[in-house]
Amino acid sequence: MTSSPSSRNRAAPRGYVAPGFGAVADAFASNVMDRGEGGAACTVLVNGDVVVDIFGGEARPGKNWTAHTKSVVFSVSKGVTTILLLMAAESGFLDLDRPVAEYWPEFGAHGKGSLTVRELLAHRGGIIGLEQPVAPHELGAWFPVVDALATQKPLWRPGTGHEYHAITLGYLAGEVLRRTTGCLPSEWLAAEVAAPLGLDMTYGDDIDDPNRALIRQPMDQGAGIPMSPFDDETSAQILFSHVYGPGDIFEVSNKPVFLDHESPAANLVTRARDLARLYSATVVTTDGVRLLQASTVAEASAPLSIGKPLLGPDVGTRWGTGFMIHSHRRPMAGPGSFGHDGAGGQLAFAHPGLELGFGFQTAFPGGDFDDRANRLTTALQTCL
Repeated sequence: MTSSPSSRNRAAPRGYVAPGFGAVADAFASNVMDRGEGGAACTVLVNGDVVVDIFGGEARPGKNWTAHTKSVVFSVSKGVTTILLLMAAESGFLDLDRPVAEYWPEFGAHGKGSLTVRELLAHRGGIIGLEQPVAPHELGAWFPVVDALATQKPLWRPGTGHEYHAITLGYLAGEVLRRTTGCLPSEWLAAEVAAPLGLDMTYGDDIDDPNRALIRQPMDQGAGIPMSPFDDETSAQILFSHVYGPGDIFEVSNKPVFLDHESPAANLVTRARDLARLYSATVVTTDGVRLLQASTVAEASAPLSIGKPLLGPDVGTRWGTGFMIHSHRRPMAGPGSFGHDGAGGQLAFAHPGLELGFGFQTAFPGGDFDDRANRLTTALQTCL
């Protein structure tokens, strides 16, 4: 069963494709026109120059995707938040290999005192979700959430294993950033990243923003995407519903409870072209801006959490310092790639050796092992 529009109503892909990169455009067109994509955009930069910038399909019922369309990119947010922490570390505000509690003393409760910032970003903290539900106004107030996380008992001895921190990682990393720089992630993003690069990129969005695509229900209802990587309801509640209430993340993502605050692990709203430029600027000067040093990128993309996580199944994901790194599940542009994917098929990454930045967004989620982004990156590799 599919919830995508019929082929005759889909807008054919439009945009720019440099000579030699037609395979990416072909794969994108196949996704949109033949595979039920619905609405999406993809941008690729090489050596700071745009080589692919395409979009197509439907952003909202009756409204085609345009160059101005943006969307929620879910956990792609984590990669962006990681970049903010790495920038702060380069500027001397914090040391990634020092304990979190050195900057945030309250966090040291219940045996969390030795966990380093780097280990926290690698999903090794044991605080995968809030134990108790929070009210919508508490999400926007920030402190009720981070104060609860600081005093929460971890599910395992921090640093000894890993498990995906779906929502909490953004608040945990964000509070480290605030404690060390005085800036919330939204403030650092706006001043140090979005403004210099001219990006349309925010955590959260105006609920009435006409340029934001509406996230649909998954295309293949049989494939589905669970709220968490776990099968049991208790773990799913810890990861998701204690923050955003009942229902799946796609249903919630168009509502104020998801959009009217900053959730640095989950609710980034942006465009593929902005993601590609951001990641490009982590590995090569882009529009006059270079965000990270090569040594920082190399350290952050070294594997830290691999293999079977403590609670959920091993789906093949490999983690560096906050980034997903090249794996059979997310090959990206091959070994050396680092970035993050997002629920429903979103993907953004860079490759330092190829001086490449990549961004892909979609408003029509796929299933757990949706391969639309991988089809694009496989095509991309044939062009490089």
